[in-house]
Amino acid sequence: MPSARTLLHTLALAGTAATLLLAPARAEEAKMRFGSVGGITDAGLYLADDLGFFKDAGIAVEMRVISTAPALAAAVATNQLDAAGIAITPALFASVAQGIELRIVGDKQSVRPGFSATRMVVRPALLKGSEDETMLGLKGKTIGVSSRESITHYFLARLLTKHGMTLADVKVAELSYPTMAAALTSAAVDGAIPIEPFLSQAMQMGDARQVSDLTDFVPPNGMCIVALVYSEAFRGNRAPAQAFMTAYMRGVRVYNDAFGKNQGRDKVIDIIARHARIDAKIVAASFPIGLNPDQRVDPGAIGEVEKFYVGQHMLPAANGADRIIDMSFADAAVAALGPYQ
Repeated sequence: MPSARTLLHTLALAGTAATLLLAPARAEEAKMRFGSVGGITDAGLYLADDLGFFKDAGIAVEMRVISTAPALAAAVATNQLDAAGIAITPALFASVAQGIELRIVGDKQSVRPGFSATRMVVRPALLKGSEDETMLGLKGKTIGVSSRESITHYFLARLLTKHGMTLADVKVAELSYPTMAAALTSAAVDGAIPIEPFLSQAMQMGDARQVSDLTDFVPPNGMCIVALVYSEAFRGNRAPAQAFMTAYMRGVRVYNDAFGKNQGRDKVIDIIARHARIDAKIVAASFPIGLNPDQRVDPGAIGEVEKFYVGQHMLPAANGADRIIDMSFADAAVAALGPYQ
């Protein structure tokens, strides 16, 4: 479990890794700094920027790509970033337990029916007639996850429990997402939980077959797996913090209109591909990520993940999800825009 000292130490690396993606702020706009690992999960920000929602709100967003969740958490904790998309990891819970006043204010990526870009797959030779048969056939075999300190490890545990097994019944291997397809091809692992765009690429190339979209383990409105997190200073600067949330929610709703209602889908794909620097064909072929249109984060689901990390000895104790979540900005944005229809 990373300590506060470790979290803050990563700032030096974070500053080196950061790269500016969007244009600098105009003089008349409030400037805010947003960090993420980059890619398709930034779709809501890309759309809010490209469609002028940030400009309408008087906000200029400086986006920085930082490669790891601990570095992002450290940067937000020390107010080097105003906001970030941070995976639900032990480090996020630990930072709050250590008195660092960052808070989850919304959803940067989630899993819900029809919107799941994180799925359990196996080598094609191991796919059987049903999910239960396939999962039972993995007993004693090797499953790849990005990290044991990740929500993919939590999903693997839940999926195994569903089929009468535990993590002790399989071998867990930590792999980077880009290497999972090759590991499946070479039989270095028998199953894996990749994310987009690596998930669709592996399936399209015939390296993987889907076992579960993991939506059996989430609330009806979805489960946040990457949180939108505000720094203490930014939360205290209410006007720009609220302006950002409302503009971001508008972008997220355009995304949901495109992939949930097929409204303006081609235009949205083009915007995402251009900003993420990914071929539009890859975006079009990918499973859509979840982005909650009302930016709701379910505290019960977050609490279950925290308990899992405690059970895995990655956290000393559960502090309760309510301590880390602040829905006031999302509530105000929904009041202004109306609930998503």
